[in-house]
Amino acid sequence: NGKTQVALEATQLFLKLLDSHRREEFRRLLSFMAVAAHPAEFRLQKESENRMVVKRIFSKALVDNKNLSKGKTDLLVLFLMDHQKDVFKIPGTLHKIVSVKLTAIQQGRDPNRDTGYIYCQRIDQSNYSNDAQKATRDELLNLLKTINEDSKLSAKEKKKLLGQFYKSHPDIFIEYFGD
Repeated sequence: NGKTQVALEATQLFLKLLDSHRREEFRRLLSFMAVAAHPAEFRLQKESENRMVVKRIFSKALVDNKNLSKGKTDLLVLFLMDHQKDVFKIPGTLHKIVSVKLTAIQQGRDPNRDTGYIYCQRIDQSNYSNDAQKATRDELLNLLKTINEDSKLSAKEKKKLLGQFYKSHPDIFIEYFGD
């Protein structure tokens, strides 16, 4: 979706998970493909440019996923060919995490305490409680709106669901419908 840096980093991380033998085979294949796809090389087919011929020939070998559309598969193969040298580099975030951990070990600190990479943020109990209540209230209002505006429900079924909702959450019901 035009996010080249994110795609490059995700590909780098994925390739780090491959065993070294497969990663090396993949590197050689991509290198060959990049050379063969170069416009200055021997013309593979008269009516098509080398890049498209290589993409067409190797797409199935590189990406054999029935859930991915042909367009996305082609885009991925072209991306891999265009960035074949960069995809095998160590991702910057991984390099940073390892550097921070090694520095912590050298300084005698706990290496797991602060990786320098934050996946979540610690919040205090009152903020958590307030956020949870607000999110619950918003979702209950959303549920009530969905029930009220659902044209597939019969009037009887809608009245029954709204009655059940009123019994459980009268304050939300009154906030949505009024008195």
